[in-house]
Amino acid sequence: MRILIANPFGIGDVLFSLPLVYVLRERDPENYIGYLCNRRTEELVAACFPIDWHLVFEKDEFRAAWKRSRPAGLKQILSLVRTVSRIRFDLFIDLSMGWHYGLGAWLSGIPRRVGFDFRGRGRFLTDRLPLEGFHNQPVSRTILDLLSFLEIPLQNPLRHSLTLPKSIEQQVESTLRSHGISNGERLVAIVPGGGASWGPNAVYKQWPPERFLETANHLASRRGARILLVGNAQEESLCRTIADGLKTPPLAIQSTSLLFLAGLLKRCDLVIGNDSGPMHLAASVGTKTVTIFGPVDADVYGPLSDGAESRVAALGLACRPCYQGFRFPPCPWDNACLKQLTSSQVIAATEELLG
Repeated sequence: MRILIANPFGIGDVLFSLPLVYVLRERDPENYIGYLCNRRTEELVAACFPIDWHLVFEKDEFRAAWKRSRPAGLKQILSLVRTVSRIRFDLFIDLSMGWHYGLGAWLSGIPRRVGFDFRGRGRFLTDRLPLEGFHNQPVSRTILDLLSFLEIPLQNPLRHSLTLPKSIEQQVESTLRSHGISNGERLVAIVPGGGASWGPNAVYKQWPPERFLETANHLASRRGARILLVGNAQEESLCRTIADGLKTPPLAIQSTSLLFLAGLLKRCDLVIGNDSGPMHLAASVGTKTVTIFGPVDADVYGPLSDGAESRVAALGLACRPCYQGFRFPPCPWDNACLKQLTSSQVIAATEELLG
């Protein structure tokens, strides 16, 4: 079969779809698998996913083009449709939860279109799974529920691991050596930001930076760990706040690409951070993780990893998880689910993993 998967979301969401790709590949190695993603995740999908073809579509760029000029927006869509139709896909698996992608697949001549019907947006799909949100089971499991339409049985355990190009691992080792890090030196990454897709509400997913600082200083003094701070340009001030309080200067390594970041996280002995793309990336390359959860349900959105390699730090408050149906309500409790989580609780989780 020729199969096209559409997932226009971020790092974590794309990694949640990896078990689906593995099932389709292992079901029949002759399957031709295409993947539609956004530009941010393109490098990861193209280099590490067991696919044959990929296509980038930026919905924000399309919306901007449509607002500037309806003919220009229409031209962009028709170009996409022509590109997809040339491959003559048999099956479309839509993870976008938007009607536009199903329409594009229909216009491209894909006869069978399977996906989620979120708020009635699956109108152009031939097989629809009603969805109000992800609940009660990991997101990857809900994605795999779509295979029931195709009568494809599932096997445990689910494959979710990424294999990085050797060149990336060599680049990481060379970079670390240039910063004076030897092969046997313990390296711990701290991810104090995350939640970019939440926009102004991202702060509600973030543990207070002073707690990260306390945890990092403990690991540096008691475990002899070198600390690596991970953050994007928007999180520079957040990382600087932690760096200024560290008793030992942290490593300052600029991630030149998403693949390089994945290789850097793979080299770490442990990664500690908020629920975010980098944490999912760290788990997928097999690194031990301690992920901090506030409003989000860790049983649903937690990183895919083996239990022995990961821990979740979260409080059992009656109000959490409050993120339901892809909506985050106003918090009347001053973000208690994160502010009341102590550094000693997170440190205890790190000690379990480090032995």
